[in-house]
Amino acid sequence: MASLALGIDTGGTFTDGVLFDLERKEILAKTKVITTRHNLAAAIDNCLDILLGEAKWIDLGHLKMVSLSTTLATNAVVEGQGAEVGLILIGFTPQQSLPTPHIALIDGGCDIRGNIRSALDLPAARNAILKMKDQVDAFAVSGYLSVRNPVQELQVQKLIAELTGYPVVAAHQLTSALGLHERTNTAVLNARLMPLITDLINSVKKSITARGIRAPLMVVRGDGSLISEQVAREKPIETMLSGPAASIIGALTLSGVQDGIVVDVGGTTTDVAVLQNGRPALNKEGARVGGWLTRVKAADIVTIGLGGDSLIQVDSRGALTIGPQRVFPLSWIASCYPYLTDELAVIREADYTSRHTPPATILVFIKEPLHLKLTDTEKQLIELIRESPHTLHQIGETLRREVELLPWQRLVNVGSVHRAAVTPSDILHLTGEFTLWNSDAAKLGVKMLARRFRAEAGSFAQAVLEEFHFTLAALIADRLAADQGAPGSLLEEAGSRFLLRQMLSGKKRKKGVIEFSMAVNSPLIAVGAPVSAYLPAAAEKLNARLYLPESAEVANAVGTVSGQAVETVSLLIKPGEGGGYVVFGPRSREKFMDFNQAVAYAREEGRRLACARVAASTAAEVEVMINRQDKYAQLGEASAGQGNDRKMFIESMIEVSAIGQPWS
Repeated sequence: MASLALGIDTGGTFTDGVLFDLERKEILAKTKVITTRHNLAAAIDNCLDILLGEAKWIDLGHLKMVSLSTTLATNAVVEGQGAEVGLILIGFTPQQSLPTPHIALIDGGCDIRGNIRSALDLPAARNAILKMKDQVDAFAVSGYLSVRNPVQELQVQKLIAELTGYPVVAAHQLTSALGLHERTNTAVLNARLMPLITDLINSVKKSITARGIRAPLMVVRGDGSLISEQVAREKPIETMLSGPAASIIGALTLSGVQDGIVVDVGGTTTDVAVLQNGRPALNKEGARVGGWLTRVKAADIVTIGLGGDSLIQVDSRGALTIGPQRVFPLSWIASCYPYLTDELAVIREADYTSRHTPPATILVFIKEPLHLKLTDTEKQLIELIRESPHTLHQIGETLRREVELLPWQRLVNVGSVHRAAVTPSDILHLTGEFTLWNSDAAKLGVKMLARRFRAEAGSFAQAVLEEFHFTLAALIADRLAADQGAPGSLLEEAGSRFLLRQMLSGKKRKKGVIEFSMAVNSPLIAVGAPVSAYLPAAAEKLNARLYLPESAEVANAVGTVSGQAVETVSLLIKPGEGGGYVVFGPRSREKFMDFNQAVAYAREEGRRLACARVAASTAAEVEVMINRQDKYAQLGEASAGQGNDRKMFIESMIEVSAIGQPWS
């Protein structure tokens, strides 16, 4: 009997889906649909309908799980969306800005050894909670050195639950790492995301239940592992960067390469990550999203605004740029509204070489602008495109306004209107390497932009692709240089960028007195669509081996069903005051006079907690891995016969990981 899974990845541009045979590691059906960014559930519905329509023969009882990776958490943090959060700080005053204005400070806190340094002021906590209750939707609690002793956080958490019934997050429950500010950010953002992820999960559950699917719903973490829907509801912060993480796991599954560089070219961005021993390399500091540094374990991913939907511009001086802005490709929008090809043809012969506005720009209505007082012309513009998009030229003709004077930029900035213009996807329609949509519209737009570049369309297309390939190769080189200890980005300084340009220009480089070249020893694994048009040239510049796995265009969706359920618990052993040893765990601290007893307790407690956590995401047999790292300080120079007597014990870190398949 086959064990099947449905995997869905909601990206910024596309939502990908696969029906996957878990035992044979085989894709049975796949699809790629446009993401409806303001209604992710609609794109997921569309994806499910197509997949199940292509596989009507399957017995839904054989589905072991439905797994989801989503941009929801990342986008919400970047855009400042989510619940209003009340933050109770115990024993410290913040030195940096925090992601909520609703903050109360109360007395309390511990020292580095976990001793209570100041009594908890529960009456002040009660007053603060009741004062905030009508202003917020959720709470977060963060105490000074609570990772050494969480008792005060737990007391305030319990009080909030009793007084409000609101969702409440204690910082120590999300991370055991030091870093007061980062830990507090993590708690606040987690509380902010809880209602959003709950709404999405409820929508997805409703969709799969309506189709007769009873399989459990799993969600991808930022490190590529899988968690149950219940864990995702409680810790939505852990789903940040789940899309890029899913692509890494998908690349591993499709290529079989255990060590390499994963390059995911999407519609909006390109992500570069490193695979080490079959696992994504993790960001040691924690994920940074929307300007907030957190303590969330996530894959170490470098991202730039370069993708198939990146805006291509040529300024009045003829300078070419690609991205970082995202627009709809002309080829795609014209496939949805065929009359736009005629509107583009009307302006084909117009002379736009001296104008600032890209000639082939189309405006598409997205939603009503909120909290924005519109001018009369802005109102007229929105009414004109509300039902159907138009070129700027057509809008100017209808409103009898010069194109340069049309007030559309503010509407784009607030997300009420989106642009369509020439993109790399349109370039590929001209070259014939990608012909999914309307090639005629793409060719018209490219020819207009080529005129501003003072070149024929074919030459202009090659210039765009060369710049795209160089930027891809430079991003990969920059990421690898950082891993080798480079003090700064190779892309930021003029000198290093010059060297990059010389090294990556390949056969087009003029021979000179000095020659530069680059060789990347790790293979590149390319995923996304259509990477076959972009990555071979970039790999050639880097002198790197390239893997283009089959079904690379849905690697993210494959990654959602290929990960494992993994829970890791860290316990720290340090010397105690007056002798002995203290074990600091996620929930408590225990003292032992004997070091071996402390180690045995830490191992067993870590095993118990890790297995209990992973049980929420898997019913399968669990494998436990224990790693111990001891740290000593050298006391002078070791002499013969003294050995470790010349060392002083500092600490021992014990990490216990419980690993299991999310299906059985």
